[in-house]
Amino acid sequence: MKKLLLCIFAVVGVVSLMSCQETMEEKAARQAKEYTERYCPTPVVNYSRTDSIVFDRERKVYIYYISFCDALDDPDIIDQNRDKITDMLTQSVREATGLKNFVDAGFRFEYVCHSAKEPKKVLFKITI
Repeated sequence: MKKLLLCIFAVVGVVSLMSCQETMEEKAARQAKEYTERYCPTPVVNYSRTDSIVFDRERKVYIYYISFCDALDDPDIIDQNRDKITDMLTQSVREATGLKNFVDAGFRFEYVCHSAKEPKKVLFKITI
């Protein structure tokens, strides 16, 4: 899962360097849309896949919709590892150089993780 998230952040970072005249909000919305259209759903890596990314302009929040698969698609496993998952995602956002401009602009990052078996069931949700 960590490799998948790092890949997402790298792509977002590269795309962010390509635009010059857009506002930060426009850039974020465009990048989220382009990534989703081009790559989503991503292949399953470490029991998870990214289904889509959207940007909420009003709240200035990147929202990552992720499905947990196989062994990770278990509420008990998620509950037992909630702190680890939170720490890993928080650290990933802080260390992603491609997200630095967005972090500095006050954007937040939300992860909504659904069950692959029961797509309407949210297993984990956090806003960083």
